[in-house]
Amino acid sequence: MRTAVWIAAVLLLAITGCSSDAPRDSAGQVTAAATTDAFSIKVGDCVGKLDGDSAQELPLTPCDKAHFWEAYASSRLDGTDFPGTSKINDLSDEACSAAYEGFVGIAVDDSRYEVTYLSPTKESWTLAQDREVVCLVGSSSGNITGSLKGKAK
Repeated sequence: MRTAVWIAAVLLLAITGCSSDAPRDSAGQVTAAATTDAFSIKVGDCVGKLDGDSAQELPLTPCDKAHFWEAYASSRLDGTDFPGTSKINDLSDEACSAAYEGFVGIAVDDSRYEVTYLSPTKESWTLAQDREVVCLVGSSSGNITGSLKGKAK
């Protein structure tokens, strides 16, 4: 088995960007492809390829369609002052690792899937009071279909 890859993707969030409401069913599941921002990603959402430069335009897709990532956990960071990018990465790694086995069903180090996250930048921390880390599991190569919840791979 391949070891999970930790991609410290601190995506730049343009504070002036606006979210688009993804079409959702009564259970909150995305029903059609849409573009949204990092603030609108919810646990259970499936996401297309991340371009690495912007969290303003993220491709959402229904999980039963091919996708790259699935949001499996979110965590709120504490503090009033931005702790620095390195500390944000450490805290995000800890939060995502702690939640991984409960979602996928296997320890992150034993899994073949990759982990990345959406986390606050200095700008979003200060201007938008952003403290949320959204953990994503999947593959940077894509070709994930369906939820990875309980897959134990």
